[in-house]
Amino acid sequence: MNKVLSLLLLGVLSLPAAHAQTALPEISPVNPSPSSQPLPVPAQTVPTPILLDKVGATLSASRTVSGEFTLSLALTNNQAAALEFSTGRDSEQNCAAAPLVRVLQVGTRVVVYPTGDKRICTQEQQMKTAPASGSATFTRTLTLPAGEYMIEGWFQGFAGKAGQLVKVSAQPVRISVK
Repeated sequence: MNKVLSLLLLGVLSLPAAHAQTALPEISPVNPSPSSQPLPVPAQTVPTPILLDKVGATLSASRTVSGEFTLSLALTNNQAAALEFSTGRDSEQNCAAAPLVRVLQVGTRVVVYPTGDKRICTQEQQMKTAPASGSATFTRTLTLPAGEYMIEGWFQGFAGKAGQLVKVSAQPVRISVK
């Protein structure tokens, strides 16, 4: 049941906030009661991903590529038991599931990807298991114009039987697109 709630939360968090900055007008009650007090609104908190003990990530891509290329993120599990990873599609990452990336143009630190455009994505989950002292690899394709780039990559999703929200970052890689 906890895993179902975690997957539902991931789905809700990945929906775009299309009009989040548009303020709606306040509507007063039709027959206000003199003794009515506004009800307190509970504070909503977004869960913060935790760091996993004995789990690391390695991002890899060919050093020189042209056009579309494959990017891989290997999650290494150095724990004593197998570890399941699951993640959904990200509306800011062109509906890719994992790895999530940020691409910077070398020398300028200009963010080339993600572009800031959001999409409505299907909600299926990608699940992979890393055996004890083993790894699980997530891959995706990217297409970039010619240039030199640094790619930052990470896994953000759920891990373990309890379905904890986690984030595992990797060292950036540099690529040259011809």
